[in-house]
Amino acid sequence: KCIFVLADKQSKEKCDILRAVGAEVVVCPTAVEPDDPRSYYSVSKRLAKETPNSWYVNQYDNPSNAKAHYESTGPEIWKQTDGKITHFVVGVGTGGTISGVGKYLKEQNPNIKVWGIDTYGSVFKKYHETGIFDEKEIYPYVTEGIGEDILPKNVNFDIIDGFTKVTDKDGAVYTQRLAKEEGMFLGNSAGSAIKGVLQLKEHFTKDDVVVVLFHDHGSRYVGKMFNDDWMRKQGYIE
Repeated sequence: KCIFVLADKQSKEKCDILRAVGAEVVVCPTAVEPDDPRSYYSVSKRLAKETPNSWYVNQYDNPSNAKAHYESTGPEIWKQTDGKITHFVVGVGTGGTISGVGKYLKEQNPNIKVWGIDTYGSVFKKYHETGIFDEKEIYPYVTEGIGEDILPKNVNFDIIDGFTKVTDKDGAVYTQRLAKEEGMFLGNSAGSAIKGVLQLKEHFTKDDVVVVLFHDHGSRYVGKMFNDDWMRKQGYIE
């Protein structure tokens, strides 16, 4: 029996798919402080305490998150590129992927560069560059799956070489472009990731092997990024 706690900005399809396979879904407001009792962080902790014999996954701070990517995703990328990878680019949310993969890759070759894709409204980029957790950076954003208003323990800033921020509009537009131009039906964070790669292009040479990881599937965004009426309402397309 699973209870999923998520913010109200997450797509309706995510909730519908979870309920379709028997999960309980609890939706919480996005625009509240992380320590607000109504936030999805607080509600998930409370439900874990109130539910007998339950386990609180805590994907933000549970070290098994990064460890899974260290033991599986990292070796897979290293093997499939024959150790030729020079850059790893990926969206950062809980931090598990970038930290686990980045740690493994840098152990194989310390010269590999690890770049995180962040979004506007998130604290990651400024914190990485200055060490300052700036609450003025925090505001609600549309992009799903990347960026945070907290510092998850799974984000290992020491192995990240840099961040680039992608706007909500660019993330949505490039999610559509990946489907229409490349035939890749992917999630919202994939659009942000490929736009981030393009923003970072001056860091790459023609001989580099750049791996960008896409986290999600387009079926979760049919009512949003793949719906032109929604895109027009957001002001993302004419």
